[in-house]
Amino acid sequence: MKSPNKHIREKINARTGEEAPSNDEVQSMHATLWNKYRAETGSAIVEFVVLAIPLFIPIFMYVNHFASVSGNEEIARVMAREGLRAYVASDSDHAGRVVSAQALSIIATQLGLSNEEIKSLNTHYECSNQPCLSADGRIRLTVTFIDRESHRIVEASAQEYVSPWM
Repeated sequence: MKSPNKHIREKINARTGEEAPSNDEVQSMHATLWNKYRAETGSAIVEFVVLAIPLFIPIFMYVNHFASVSGNEEIARVMAREGLRAYVASDSDHAGRVVSAQALSIIATQLGLSNEEIKSLNTHYECSNQPCLSADGRIRLTVTFIDRESHRIVEASAQEYVSPWM
């Protein structure tokens, strides 16, 4: 019975007309290629980890910080808009401020503000006419609170016009 390597060498000889390398030559080439391959294995991965990953860490930190602040700014815009809608839909200035404060409290809790952020919540109403709910008037509500993570003041405003036919 022929050995597998001898059988393969005979096929190569028949096809190419040249003599196939001997077992020793094949083993030598195999060892040389294996040593080269083994020496280079993982070098690109190591270079990437050593050089690129530390550069990505500040980027990830910035993106995380930006997402947190951006999310809280969106929450402040929603609170200002909905708080002002509650104010304008009420019957009087006093009732408007009470309903607006209740709406802001509920919205802040539902949108996930922390207790510290809710305690720092401030509202400021600007009215073009007195009382605020006067016909053909403009009411502006500014909502501010301090972001828990960045200790930055988050502020948003909303504005509504009171119908002249009120």
